[in-house]
Amino acid sequence: MNKIRKLVGFAAALAFAMVMLPAAAFADTTQYDLFVNGEQFTSEKLTIECGEGTATYDPATQTLALNSASITNAADYGGINSKLTGDLTITLQGSNYITFDDNMGIKALGNIEIQGPGSLAINVAGETMDGISVAGDVSVRATSLAVKAPGGVGIASDGTVSIDNAQVTSAALYAGIDAINLIIENGSVVDISAAEDNRNAAFISSRGGTTGGDLRITNSSVVAKSFFPGLFADGNLAISGGSVQSTSTADSALWAGGDLTIGDNAHVTLDGKYPSGCNGNFTVYAAEIDAKNTNVENIPAIFDNPTIGNDFDLTYAVAVDSEGATIDLIEHDGAERAKGFLNLYKNIHFVTGEKSATYSFPFTKVVKKGGDVAPGTQEFELEIFNVGVGQIEDYTNVTVTATVTTNGAGEYEGLLTIQGPKSQIRDITCEGFCVREKNTGVANWTYSDAVYQIFCYEYEIATDGQSATQSSYDIFPVKLVETDNGAFYEKTQDTPVASMTFENVYTEKAAPAANDKPATDNKPAASTKPAANNKPTAGNIPQTGDSSALTIEFAVLLMAAGALTVAIAAKKMRKGHDVH
Repeated sequence: MNKIRKLVGFAAALAFAMVMLPAAAFADTTQYDLFVNGEQFTSEKLTIECGEGTATYDPATQTLALNSASITNAADYGGINSKLTGDLTITLQGSNYITFDDNMGIKALGNIEIQGPGSLAINVAGETMDGISVAGDVSVRATSLAVKAPGGVGIASDGTVSIDNAQVTSAALYAGIDAINLIIENGSVVDISAAEDNRNAAFISSRGGTTGGDLRITNSSVVAKSFFPGLFADGNLAISGGSVQSTSTADSALWAGGDLTIGDNAHVTLDGKYPSGCNGNFTVYAAEIDAKNTNVENIPAIFDNPTIGNDFDLTYAVAVDSEGATIDLIEHDGAERAKGFLNLYKNIHFVTGEKSATYSFPFTKVVKKGGDVAPGTQEFELEIFNVGVGQIEDYTNVTVTATVTTNGAGEYEGLLTIQGPKSQIRDITCEGFCVREKNTGVANWTYSDAVYQIFCYEYEIATDGQSATQSSYDIFPVKLVETDNGAFYEKTQDTPVASMTFENVYTEKAAPAANDKPATDNKPAASTKPAANNKPTAGNIPQTGDSSALTIEFAVLLMAAGALTVAIAAKKMRKGHDVH
């Protein structure tokens, strides 16, 4: 019985203890599908030591923060192995490293983005071992990434690789970058290469029924080198601004299965054994292209003659023929004919620039005299505003001149001229623009408040079997009208005017002449004053022939006499008072 009692007591104590334990003691530990340096992140372990640094995971945002991490271990494939279904963001602080003799650097089932002020160096060896292998997209933004994969691909993606304002190097066996699409933009600096024969530094191609194969480089610096074309796009290849150097040691330096477009003042250097080009349309806008063919055979550097955009001109074209002779094509053939010869030479270096466009609009300056003084020499200036796209201040390459110098009252003719790159002139004029006079606040002038709106048009005409672009315009007087949606300039008439008119009035008043002012110094001279001994006496009043003057003099004498009588009487009264 005692044993039974002891067992019952023990069971009761155990039950009580179990009740008293916190609920957390029974909670399951969550395991996340993310492994770093051979360890898995869990809800109990969100930081993993990586050498002297750390890797910290935030499951709420699916962000992995590397802080001076050195990753040398792997549980499976990849020093970072993500089996997450969502996106993984990798942020970098300090210098981070992934190093293996026979494994991958990063492997992920979803999209990954690498960013942050730090850097990441991936150095992996082993047959078919990639630096980065991702089933989704790869984004590298505002950071530094260096990949070496001498047995595989540097960056392999079944989606799009985007490099945005980042520094990226990727040297590998099969390809520096292998993806469905590649975008390099915003001042990125990229150096990619492939060491294996019959491979590309950048191999961009759609696969598995997906659409893509496009490669776009915008305002960035790219160097690509490989056996086959350094840059290969199964779709379209576009280079806009920046600089690109593409080299092939045995084939075309650069090739696109679709269209090839180069513009926005890009500087492109091509070096290959066979011509560079595309299967689609090759179009050049503003660019500098230096293409060389290093083949011992007499093979041109460019596959097909490029089309130079309508708004652009060939400004420089120097070729080297098979015998090593240098030819200035523009000097030899003229710019227009030279456009058709760019694909005929082993070496061709040519520059294209945007055409300049000029619009001129007449105006009349009317000067009127509104005061006493005639207007002298004066300069007046017009300004344009409410342009088609943006603000006129945005167009630093466009020159606007609209001044006229007047000299006196009358009418003066002037021209408002807008000159600059054709595309920018088109943007300014595409929806019409307004013109008014600048009020420079010169004294005595009134300024015109007239406003005009000008609409420009372009049209094609055929001349000798060739088309040429002509332009025209309409000028309308307008006024500012308040509406429920704001204030807008509206036409005051439906019929355009031939010229703009601005009227100014000069209003200066003339100062009074010196002899019209009251004299302030014409006082009587001392010799003209009556002398003291020449004063008239009471008994000798001069006769002036004016009876009124005589009457006044008698009145004065009578008043003097009265005053004398009063004085005598007062004297007697004072004496009488004293005696009394």
